Amino acid sequence: MNAAAIPGFEARREPLVSQGDLADYRNGLASRQAGDWDDERWTAYRVRFGVYGQRQNGVQMVRVKVPGGVVPTPWLKTLAEVNREFCDAEAHITTRQDFQIYGIPLARTGDLLEKLYAGGLPTREACGNTLRNMTSCALSGSCPKERVNAALVANQLATAWLRHPLVQHMPRKMKYSVSGCDTDCAFAPIHDIGFIAVEKNGQPGFLVLAGGGLGAQPRVAVQVEEFVVEDDLSVVVEALVRLHQRYSDRVNRNAARLKFLVKRFGEQKFVALYREEVTRLKGLPQRPWDKLAWRQPQEVHVDRNPLGVLKAHDGTLSVAAYIPLGLITSDQLDRLYELAVSAGVDELRTTQHQNLVFLGVTADKVDALKAGLNALGFDVPNAGDVVPHVVSCPGTTTCRIGITSSQGLARVVEAQGKSDPLSAQFSVHISGCPNSCGLHHVADIGLHGMSKKMGGKMAPYYQLHFGGDARTGEVGVNGPLVPARQADEAIGLLRQALVSGRVQGETVRGWAERLGKSGLEAILAPLSAKAEDGLFVDWGEDHEFTGPNTGAKSECAATFATEDLLTDLADDALISADRHIAVGREAEAVEWAKKAAGLSSRLLLLKRGVPTTDDLESVAAVDLLVASVPDLSVVIAAASAFRSAVEAPVAALRETVAVLLDTVRAVLDAPAQPVEAGVVDLASILGAAE
Repeated sequence: MNAAAIPGFEARREPLVSQGDLADYRNGLASRQAGDWDDERWTAYRVRFGVYGQRQNGVQMVRVKVPGGVVPTPWLKTLAEVNREFCDAEAHITTRQDFQIYGIPLARTGDLLEKLYAGGLPTREACGNTLRNMTSCALSGSCPKERVNAALVANQLATAWLRHPLVQHMPRKMKYSVSGCDTDCAFAPIHDIGFIAVEKNGQPGFLVLAGGGLGAQPRVAVQVEEFVVEDDLSVVVEALVRLHQRYSDRVNRNAARLKFLVKRFGEQKFVALYREEVTRLKGLPQRPWDKLAWRQPQEVHVDRNPLGVLKAHDGTLSVAAYIPLGLITSDQLDRLYELAVSAGVDELRTTQHQNLVFLGVTADKVDALKAGLNALGFDVPNAGDVVPHVVSCPGTTTCRIGITSSQGLARVVEAQGKSDPLSAQFSVHISGCPNSCGLHHVADIGLHGMSKKMGGKMAPYYQLHFGGDARTGEVGVNGPLVPARQADEAIGLLRQALVSGRVQGETVRGWAERLGKSGLEAILAPLSAKAEDGLFVDWGEDHEFTGPNTGAKSECAATFATEDLLTDLADDALISADRHIAVGREAEAVEWAKKAAGLSSRLLLLKRGVPTTDDLESVAAVDLLVASVPDLSVVIAAASAFRSAVEAPVAALRETVAVLLDTVRAVLDAPAQPVEAGVVDLASILGAAE
């Protein structure tokens, strides 16, 4: 048996867009609207299709997944049309290189997805407890310094795992990145999985980091591989996903990221567990992999926020436009599409700094493109260090768990920065809560939203952070707190102090550590003399601050429906059995086949109200199922066929497992009309297998 014959391992990679996804989403939406699904099951379901709840009742945010930040030019036109027809706000480029659109009534989400999918724009697994969007370098495919086009690597890995049952219901999401050279513009140290293109003994490959992440408990990733060849990248991902599935916490959602496994086991044990898993997976069939085109990199400087007109390695030019806060109207999207077509641009990049890069521009087209972008309010500066470097998440503009109006503050800081010559020298990243969607931990000056009592009333505040660096993995040091309404002035004071007070060669982090909290507070002392009037109303709001939305649940930590989890894990176990059969590893195939039968049995037991636990042995789960469903003769027949084949050749066992899974699924889909007994013919299965 070859890989192409194994369910889930087709001869081609998964497409980014599938009309089957649209049909599935519409069916789920109908179940929700009919009242058949409760909030928990519906939330777990819809987030996997990129449909995300907002702070505002009754409307949704939809996230377009953009692997590697690759934006084919026609996507801009589709985004403009969809945003204009369905949404009530600007589209937003996120720090994960995705597009987000806002304010869609739930009843219209199916129609919106239909238009996105018709234009080739994917949303599958953009949210939820899945492998999220894989980011890459802002200049991937054009940077003279790159060894490989990181965006192509990101796209291949994304499609290798898209819709795979193993990654649909993980304990929490996993974020991953790929960088085309050791400059690491995709920020591997702050990701669950990070790949960095390197060379060893004349052979190209990747260094691998794992277990990084920001949020309330930031942690820098650890190195798990000094060097792997490109053919093993899927093995690396699978090994880390299986560790995550096996060991991460499914009860405490706040401690279920991969970084907590590093904390739990320690770095040495975590790496050892990873390598054991890789050993088990090596040699098994993987999804197809197209060989990468490697090149010898040139030694050039790459800004941390590349902007302007930049030379590409193929002789063309890249035009990187500054998009303030990544916010774009429908009309601007239309015009961006027209500009790209006029410039002969087939493909753009979104960046983790919320900007846009036009690739493959010839010299004669640059001036017209720049003029068009400038007319839209999107600057194309001579370098990245001449425009305000401000990044922000939406905060309370749309986010259910946002505490402060981070985007409201960011608009003010960005606007003021245009007249402050110091603003371009220092990055300012703002998050509306500790979760670091604005990447506040890795900025020169970072701020995360919080609340604090003033005179018995809650007021919006920010915690300051200093000197973070995503490339090196340095997390910013904590500084003082500052009222949200004074945060813009605080940033101005801090910029001035940084310029005048740093010693030669001192980093922002080193400066902050030298001053300490008391020294930093002294810089901000002028603010304390100001009146408290107005401090209780956040930026962009017209009412007094009420504090965190304590009743809101984070959709980033959306729970999973146990029924769906068991279904997908059973499918993955059967696929794993097939993969082991394909390479002659029959003993392991038997164990995976038994596991599939046990998981499927637990699924039906769950629906019958019979509790089970993960430590229930697989064959025992099948026996418990037989004892618990005397009214379902078809299930008893399928389960009995499996029990009779446990000692049979593995191919025969595999077929009985497949029948058991299909039987359970049929019963669950039509519980009032079970299939008649006798459809499971053990003798014919054994004969076919022989």
